[in-house]
Amino acid sequence: MSDGKTAGSGGKAAGDDRLPEPDGAKLPLSPDEIERHKVLPGWEGHYTAPPASSTVDPLERPPLQPATPGLLPPPPAGGRPVDLKIAPGVLKKAAGQIDDIYDHFYKPAASLEEPALKAVGALEGLESARAVRLAHRQWERQAGTVTAWLAHIAESLRLSDGTYTKTDMAVGQTAGQVRVRSALEDF
Repeated sequence: MSDGKTAGSGGKAAGDDRLPEPDGAKLPLSPDEIERHKVLPGWEGHYTAPPASSTVDPLERPPLQPATPGLLPPPPAGGRPVDLKIAPGVLKKAAGQIDDIYDHFYKPAASLEEPALKAVGALEGLESARAVRLAHRQWERQAGTVTAWLAHIAESLRLSDGTYTKTDMAVGQTAGQVRVRSALEDF
């Protein structure tokens, strides 16, 4: 991947071909998460995405009353729970595809610095120069957030692939240790 992922946040020098990373160490929630949890307008900035290694939903609230320990949650409406089966390497391959999207997006997104500065220079003294400068600054913030999300998603997929593979192997090893008793053993 590009070295743009490691770019620090802060001010940009003229002609810098790096996108700024989102303020702080946490990413804002995606619009899908905001919509899914019906976050009230104006409160979006108070929620942030968890680290890539986390499985916690940032907007899930603990129930007001504790659940009864030891009970399984009811199956989803309409039937039995869904069995999740992932073929080996699928998550790692998906992470590689996200890396490709990152690489194809990052450089063109960051390359708008020079044309924006030329436009601002050509429009100097006009209100349009300020508008172009502000539009470019907003573009960089949003593009930086997109690239940060792409990196976060790729990292999450890689971590999930590792966890899934280790869990799958551990279950296989544990199941392999189970010995079926013979009916003749008691005689």
